[in-house]
Amino acid sequence: MSPTKAVEFGLVIQPDGWFELADWTPNTTPAATLGCDLTHPIPLSREITLWVDEDALMNGRPVNAPATPVLRSLGAIQFPYFGAVLLTGPTDHDTACEANGLREDQALALIEQYLTRAAVKVPQQRTC
Repeated sequence: MSPTKAVEFGLVIQPDGWFELADWTPNTTPAATLGCDLTHPIPLSREITLWVDEDALMNGRPVNAPATPVLRSLGAIQFPYFGAVLLTGPTDHDTACEANGLREDQALALIEQYLTRAAVKVPQQRTC
């Protein structure tokens, strides 16, 4: 009996704050997941890769402010990222344009981090 491969995921964060945990299969591509023609991988660590739509700015996509705190905490360059962003596992070393999915524990940790950092902070009454 051969071992089955663990389910993998991709985490998409939209500029309006919505996020989606997508199933990641060997045939899944970052471009198809982001709904664009050309993507660029940005390694954030040995385990996590950020994918961005290379034409998002030219196509008038909004800045992805909701993703910024999470990306910053993962070590992404402080730069305005436009349009939806995708977080996956590491890229395939043979072909830099193919990504491995996130393990379940990685995906859940990123969602928790996103929800924690994207939470709106309500100002509290000052006390003297």
